[in-house]
This record gives sequence, structure tokens and C-alpha cells, in this order.
Amino acid sequence: MSLPKPITDAIESLSDLPGIGSRSAERLIFSLLKNESGLDQKISTHIGNLRSGIYECEICHHFCEQKNTPSSQSRICSICDNASRDKKLLCVVESPLDLVALERTHEFKGYYHVLHGVISPLNKVQAEDIRVASLLQRVKNTPIIEEIILATSGTTESDATAMYIVRELQNIFTGRISRLARGIPSGGDLDYLDLGTLSRAMCERREF
Repeated sequence: MSLPKPITDAIESLSDLPGIGSRSAERLIFSLLKNESGLDQKISTHIGNLRSGIYECEICHHFCEQKNTPSSQSRICSICDNASRDKKLLCVVESPLDLVALERTHEFKGYYHVLHGVISPLNKVQAEDIRVASLLQRVKNTPIIEEIILATSGTTESDATAMYIVRELQNIFTGRISRLARGIPSGGDLDYLDLGTLSRAMCERREF
């Protein structure tokens, strides 16, 4: 028996999300249909407002809300705005999800830089398509930085991106360049790892 079009449209839309297949999407949609607490409207409202007032941090490119003050309208995330963090440490991650995963370990007290992707010629993603240029400029403008930690995942593209960044940094940075210890499985993504593995990888980072 065919389903009403609003249901099939909703299932197809959810199926477009990474990690959600058609069967999972079906279960979610039918669960929402059975729910009488207004959960579907709540989700619809929040997702509809998702892009409203959300920006990339002007410093690290993490997601943030714009701060409206009498003197200025700044787009700086809560981490970059926290003067108590260690200004000598800069951790480079692929995505905001990786930043969130590392913050949950409570092991890293420095600042971050979010690349928003990796170099992937097969997917036509070059260095200029991610936030490498702003990283290099940030390092040039921040001589207090003593260590840059490349907290990239274990994929081939991640390794290639890390090597590219190291080559570029060697021209402008004389401090320590390290990488997370190989507690991270090959091909693994940071946001899927348990806190113990992430904590160990951060504490046992090594020279690149």
C-alpha cells in the first residue's frame, strides 16, 4: 500500500541526512506521527530557525551567535571569547563536531581552528575551499602560539590535509607541531570516539 505524499516526502528528506537510511527515516517519521505532544511542530520550529542568527566565528570558524553590544556587533564564539584559555596552544580540527568532541574530554585548554573539511581532489575540494588560508594568517598574526596540534581524523584525506598544513606552517612557524596520538583508529571520525580514547590521544600527542 502506498503512503500519503506528505509522509513519503518527509521520509525522503530525512534520508538525505548522513547516517540515516530510508528505514531509519521511516521509523522516525512514524514515531512523530504517533506522538501527540506536538514534538513534530517543536522540531519543525527549531530546525526552521537553525540558520537564523548562526554565524561562523570570526576567529576560529566554529559556529556562534552574534553578540549585540552597545559598542559593537561581534561574531565570536564563547571559546575564542574566553581569555582564561591557554593562548600558546592552537588545535586544528576538521569540523565543529570534532571541536565539540574534544571539549567533552576537558583535556585541552587552548584555542581551536575549524577547517570545515579536508582536501579531497576526488571530491574537488582544494585547500582554498577550506579554512587553511585563515589558519596561516592567524598563525602569522599570533606570535604567542608555541604549539599547533593537528587533530585531524585517521582517513587518507585527513592525513593528506595535515601534511599540506605542515608544509605551509614550516615557512611561517618555528614552534612545535604535533598530532593526536594514534589512539584514533584508521579511518575513524573524532565525533564517534569514546571520551577515554579521545582523552588519551590528546594527552599522548607527538611531534609531527
